[in-house]
Amino acid sequence: MRDDISQQLDGFGADLPAMTWASPEEIRGRGERRRRVRVAGMTAAGVVATVLVAGTAFALGGGPGEPDPTLTAGPTITAAPQLSTSPSASPSTRPTPTSPSPVAPFDTVIPSAAMLRAADVGPAYRVQSGEYLGESHRYVTGLCQEKGQWDGKPGRPQSSPERDSFRRRVLVAGSNAMHVVQEVTGYPSARSAGELMAHERAGFERCAVVDHRETHVEFEIIATGFAGDEALLVRMTPRTLLVLVRAGAVYAELSLWFPSAPDAEDVAFARDLAEKAVARICAATTAC
Repeated sequence: MRDDISQQLDGFGADLPAMTWASPEEIRGRGERRRRVRVAGMTAAGVVATVLVAGTAFALGGGPGEPDPTLTAGPTITAAPQLSTSPSASPSTRPTPTSPSPVAPFDTVIPSAAMLRAADVGPAYRVQSGEYLGESHRYVTGLCQEKGQWDGKPGRPQSSPERDSFRRRVLVAGSNAMHVVQEVTGYPSARSAGELMAHERAGFERCAVVDHRETHVEFEIIATGFAGDEALLVRMTPRTLLVLVRAGAVYAELSLWFPSAPDAEDVAFARDLAEKAVARICAATTAC
């Protein structure tokens, strides 16, 4: 039986390809190297774990040559208190919000009481109802800009968004008598109203003479500063006196249309009417 096994092993070895086996010393060397690699890997893993555990303590100040720092317990985290929403909370414990006192802007609404009365012009005068379809000096200054005489500067201020910040009133006494067109506009500030005064004055100065087809008009500033905070009295040919006056943030304009060229008496009347207009504005608004 043993001889049969020996023959089978000899036959098995004969069938294998020729191989060169390592010597016993080389095999032992390979095993020693594998053991060293395995031990080094375990040592490196231990070092990493040690650094992770001790890293915090070293960062707190433990350096080479210094005594090991004493580990202390981490800070205790306390949950933030929640505000109570119960209606039974005492009102005295609630903070009282404080805010600066609001500054009330000028009320740009122009009431009817701020307009001239018919009696302010004369005993025979009345307020004309309906829409006014007459002319305006702005038609002429618009032609002046189209002709390139004036660039429109300084510009007009932005008007107030309030619907009732503008009023117009026409006072008449008959077809052969002088009639007055009053326009009053409220602005958010006196500065804005002053910008409109500056705009209109520049137009009269730059458009002193306007010739355009059938239109021939001359503007002449004949008086200033006679009413309100600012005032202009302008002669507009051929038969008109224009009064522009500012009372605080309110701008008022009076157009006096005469049946013939106005004289010195008419000029004095226009100045007096401007003072009455300012008095009405100041009595009915907070502009003054």
